[in-house]
Amino acid sequence: MTFRVKDAYEGSHILLTGGTGFLGKAMTEKLLWQLPGIERIYLMIRHRKGKEPKDRLAGLIHDPIFTRLHSECPEVFDKLTVVPGDMMKDDLGMSDEDLDTIINKVSIVIHSAATVRFDDHLKEAVTMNVIGTTRIVALCHKIKNLKVLAHVSTAYANCDRFETIERIYKSPIPPKKLIETVSWMDDELIAMITPKVLGLRPNTYTLTKALAESTIQSDAKDLPVVIIRPSIVGAMWQGPLPGWTDNINGPTGIFTAVGRGVLTNMCGSNESKADIIPVDIVANMIIVAAAHRTTITPHEIPVIHCSSGELNPLQWGHIVVFLDAFYRKYPLKESVGVPATYFHKTRYFFLFNYYVKHHLPAAIADIFENIQLKRSKYVRLYFKVWKMIETLHFFTTRGWHFEAEKMPELFDAMTKEDQRDFNFDIRQVNWDSYLFDYCMGIKKYILKESEDDLEYARALLRKQRITRQAYFAAFYAGVVFLIGRKWKRTTKIVTWLSAVIATFSYAEVNFRKHIPMKSLEEYTQTTDYTRFLKRS
Repeated sequence: MTFRVKDAYEGSHILLTGGTGFLGKAMTEKLLWQLPGIERIYLMIRHRKGKEPKDRLAGLIHDPIFTRLHSECPEVFDKLTVVPGDMMKDDLGMSDEDLDTIINKVSIVIHSAATVRFDDHLKEAVTMNVIGTTRIVALCHKIKNLKVLAHVSTAYANCDRFETIERIYKSPIPPKKLIETVSWMDDELIAMITPKVLGLRPNTYTLTKALAESTIQSDAKDLPVVIIRPSIVGAMWQGPLPGWTDNINGPTGIFTAVGRGVLTNMCGSNESKADIIPVDIVANMIIVAAAHRTTITPHEIPVIHCSSGELNPLQWGHIVVFLDAFYRKYPLKESVGVPATYFHKTRYFFLFNYYVKHHLPAAIADIFENIQLKRSKYVRLYFKVWKMIETLHFFTTRGWHFEAEKMPELFDAMTKEDQRDFNFDIRQVNWDSYLFDYCMGIKKYILKESEDDLEYARALLRKQRITRQAYFAAFYAGVVFLIGRKWKRTTKIVTWLSAVIATFSYAEVNFRKHIPMKSLEEYTQTTDYTRFLKRS
């Protein structure tokens, strides 16, 4: 039976947690743009780095994602109300007045706030992701006219399993027992037990998101709840800004590091599914899933995977080839080396390449920096790159099967109008076009590069390529000199020349499959951002 999304949100007051995050911004923009019947959106925002919540909201709405709202209907920002709060505190750190407002007026709660840092201390992750969810559920029990609680989890909550179906799994650890345990242990003792607590999971994030689901199952079974599990959230696919992103987490960090030439090799499987899901698809599906939940009375809490791997698979190997082709044609202005991408299944081969290509040259570069009385920076840079590689290693070397039955079922149950306005059909995504917009989005929104910088970047890349070949030529000359002292002059020249030609062919000639790529003109014609700039 079809349903209308607007009906569920008409005249509603919404509480949104995590509204200042990447996904939260996309949801806020979509709610304001597409659902004029919404009365008010309460954004729970905490004090951070000396900034008041209201100041953070003022900065938030100046993100490029809100361009079309500023241009077309700036008055909708009056619907946003800041609720100072903190998931880490009792009663969510809210004032009695704000709590009273939410209890009496809110009917839809979207809970997307979480610590997404993979290396967070266990106590921090438990407090934010598990205890914080418990507090949200407790608040929902008090809300007088609650229509739905939409909880944003992750498809990797059960990453200790190769195959995950759309249901809540039994908790690996009783959440309340773990909460009690970390409450009295000191940090050193918690660090000692963390590997045992994690089991087959790679980090505290995936564990605590699984525990949060168990908490909802036990504490919110009599509430109208729906759980959405996104996979790896990436840049925007369609409107309003194709390619928009605001952080360097996950694949964005990889794409950026590759483009800057600081990451050429990673541990990974080319055959594994990347399972990237665009942020607007996730935002649309959360909004729709919440609306749909208000029209049904299920026997158990609905769980919906928001993933791409089963419906429109994208392999890491294809991403590797695409990045190599893209950065040859559209290099970054501030690259420190020639971009290249290689995945290695063997860790020893990866380590050899990492230290020879990156760490050792970085250490040598820092020595020259110190000689010139400059601050060393390259080893420190590669420490960050190393940390990112190790964090993502678990996900780039494995593949998962996330059951994806409910995602297309939900889409098919929508009206044609809603399918257009809240499109989350991952089957429609053309990955080459999406990856092009993604990389362009990194240049525009993360690195703040413009199209005018492209010629400079190409000139820099040519210089780096020439410099690289000169270094290799000098290196091979030294090797031939050391090991070929008794060789004939002709043998030395032929050996040196053969090594130089082989290296040049390997580095400069593209033997990989051809990737059809949009032109810069096609890109600028299909971005709403360009049209809005021209209009303003």
